[in-house]
Amino acid sequence: MSTTSNDLRISVLTRATCPHCWAEFAPEDTLWIAAHPELNNDPLLSSDQQRRFLPSRFNVAGNALDIRGMVCQELACPHCHLVIPRSLLELPPVFISIAGTPACGKSYFLAAMTWMLRNTMPHYFRLTYADADAQANSILTDYEEQQFLNPNPDKPVKLRKTEVEGDFYDQVLQGGETISYPRPFMFTVRPTTKHPSSRKTRRVSRLLCLYDNAGESFLPGADTAINPVTRHLAKSDAVMFCFDPTQDPRFRAACEGKTDDYQVVKGPVTARQEIVLHEVTNRIREHAGLKQTDRRNEPLIVVVTKCDAWWPLMDIEPLSPTPWNIKPNSKGLSYLDLPRVQQISHAVRELLSKVTPELVATAEEFSKQTWFIPVTATGGSPELFENNGEPLWAVRPRNIKPIWCEVPMLLALAHVAGGLIPVSRK
Repeated sequence: MSTTSNDLRISVLTRATCPHCWAEFAPEDTLWIAAHPELNNDPLLSSDQQRRFLPSRFNVAGNALDIRGMVCQELACPHCHLVIPRSLLELPPVFISIAGTPACGKSYFLAAMTWMLRNTMPHYFRLTYADADAQANSILTDYEEQQFLNPNPDKPVKLRKTEVEGDFYDQVLQGGETISYPRPFMFTVRPTTKHPSSRKTRRVSRLLCLYDNAGESFLPGADTAINPVTRHLAKSDAVMFCFDPTQDPRFRAACEGKTDDYQVVKGPVTARQEIVLHEVTNRIREHAGLKQTDRRNEPLIVVVTKCDAWWPLMDIEPLSPTPWNIKPNSKGLSYLDLPRVQQISHAVRELLSKVTPELVATAEEFSKQTWFIPVTATGGSPELFENNGEPLWAVRPRNIKPIWCEVPMLLALAHVAGGLIPVSRK
C-alpha cells in the first residue's frame, strides 16, 4: 500500500477490528470517504454524511480519488461506515472498557488519566500518547481543557455526566433498524527514539481504544441488538470498574468522625455498585461465550475513586505521587514499581473486604488478575458555589491535583502490551 510519492510502503495488519461495531475485515476492504461536497447522503448514515466507497483510483501519494476526482483523506469501516483512523490498519488494537455507576467520578478520572498520561508517558516512559482521532476524542479533550488548561483557574468547573445518548454515540442504519454504537476515545501509543524498543516500533506500538459507558447502560434491558452499547466488553483486553466508596452507606458510617468531606457527608448515593459490577461481568461472559465459572486472564482493575475523601480509613501513609522509579543506566527511562502498586492494591483490598466484601468477591471470582487501585482525580473535595441563584458543587481548576490516575492505564498496558511499560518485580 503506497503512502508517499517516494513509494514508501507501510506494513498493515492482515485483519483489522472496527472500534465502533467490532466487526473484523481485511484492510483491502476498507472504505474511503468521498471528499466532493455533492457526494453526500451515505445510505447507512445521516443525510449530511459523505458517501463511503471502495476506490479504484489513487493519486501518487496513495490517497483514493472519488468519482468526481477529488482527493480523499478519511477511511471508514466497511460494515458500519463509521470513520476509522489509519492507524487501525497498522497497529494492533488494545480495547479497554471503563464502567461505573452515575456520579462515581468516572468523567473526572478519565480526564485526569488522559492528561497525566500525555505528560507522564513521554517524560518517564519514553512513549508518545497521542490522539488517533481528534474529533472522536473531542469530548475528552474538552474535559481536559476545562480542568487543566482553563484560562480562568478560579472559575468553578463541573463536568457533565456520561449520557446514554447524544455525542457519546453514533447511529447507523443496518438491517432496517437504527443501531446506536458507543463512540470510543482512541490514542496511539508508540516508543520514542529513547525507548529500549525503539527499533521494534511497528511490533510494540498500539492503538488504544477506550470505552466510557453511562451507569444506566448496565441496567437490565439496556443492551439490545439495536442498542449494543456494552458489547465492547467482550473484546476488552482490560476492564476498569470505577467504585466510589463515598456512595456506599457502610463506608459513610465507617468515615463518621474521621472526615467532614462533603462527598462523604452529603454526596449522592446512587445504585448499588456491586450489582453493576456483577452485571458487567455477566455481560462479558455472555458476549464472550464464557461459562459462569470461568475466570478471565485479562486484568480487572477496580479503580477506587475519590481516595482523598476516604483515605482516613487506611492504616498506611498517604499515596506517594509517583509509583515508578528511574531505571539504572537507562538515561532517564522509568519502570513501574509493581511491588509498590501491589502493596497499595492489597491494602485497599483489605479495607474493601471489611466494608464491601461482596464487591471483592465478585471481582476476584471473575478475573485472575484483579487489582484495587486508589485514585483521586481532583485531589480534594468540591466547593459550594452559587450558579444563577442555585447551589453548585464544583472544583476550581487551580486546586486540581490528580494522584495515581495514570496508574490503572500503566498497569493495564504492562499486562496486555508487552514491551511498552517496563516494570520492576523486585
